[in-house]
Amino acid sequence: MRQSNLPPPLRGRVGAGGAQRGFTLVEMMVGLAILSIVTIAMAGTFLVASRAVSNEARAIAADEAISGASLWLTRDLNSAAALPAGTVRVGNPQMTLQYGSPPVIVAYSVNTNNDLVRTVNGVDTTAARGITSVTITAAAGCYATVTIQPSATGATAATFNVGNRPGGCW
Repeated sequence: MRQSNLPPPLRGRVGAGGAQRGFTLVEMMVGLAILSIVTIAMAGTFLVASRAVSNEARAIAADEAISGASLWLTRDLNSAAALPAGTVRVGNPQMTLQYGSPPVIVAYSVNTNNDLVRTVNGVDTTAARGITSVTITAAAGCYATVTIQPSATGATAATFNVGNRPGGCW
């Protein structure tokens, strides 16, 4: 008798040509479990990355707000005839200063959108977006300390000194 080189018969469903068809329920459950684990790991990674990007965006927004506000405030306070003192925030009155000849009147206020509004001779412009408050403390005659608080969550205030006399106080 002649021996066959065919493999032993397959168990389960057998299709045309003797090949097994489909997956068993156990194979499907194992595949689904592996897919679920990979999906959860990817979702966790995405959430961590999303939070990092969000925090970085807040920090950049705060830096831009401080940069814009300090540019205008430094320019105006350096030119001011007298340094004002006080705090500007939503609901507080505006802070006014004057310089030049003919006189230029500049007023600063913070609107309800947390924009630092610079008004020059009655014309409003937005000096910086995302500012909660600006505090000017006149130290000695011609020097003042300016503190700018950005509205971004977790942002720290920036403090700098300005003087309105190029050669210093005399």
